[in-house]
Formats: sequence, C-alpha cells, structure tokens
Amino acid sequence: MFGRKGTFSKMAENLVEKYAQELEEELKQRPNDPELLFKRGIAYVRAGKIDKAREVYKKLKNLDKEKANELLDRIYEV
Repeated sequence: MFGRKGTFSKMAENLVEKYAQELEEELKQRPNDPELLFKRGIAYVRAGKIDKAREVYKKLKNLDKEKANELLDRIYEV
C-alpha cells in the first residue's frame, strides 16, 4: 500500500514540474503577467521549492500586492 502512495506522489510531483515548465515558457512571452507569476509561485510551493516561490513573490509584490500576499500565505502554510 505504501508503494502506491509513493508512486502517486511521484506522479503528482512530475505533473507539478511539467506545469512549472509550461508556465516558464508562457512567462517568456509575458514576463510581468501577475496571474502567470502567481501560478508559477504556487507550482513551486507544491513542488517544495520554497526559495524559488519566494523569488516569484518578490517580483509579484511589485505587480499585484493581493496575489503576492496570497502566495506568501501559501508559502508559509508549508
């Protein structure tokens, strides 16, 4: 039973990584899009990459304070 949980955890981790990569490509076209940045920050949080999520927060707080605060809340839930 534990093996399956590990497998599903790994699958979810891979999906989050793929999603983060897709967001990165979109951000090349629209680097200051608050919605894309927020989604990227959330993806980093879910992948356990808190330092990268904080970097996104720093950029996002200059573009959309409400979304930045929501991301910060998610960062500190971890």
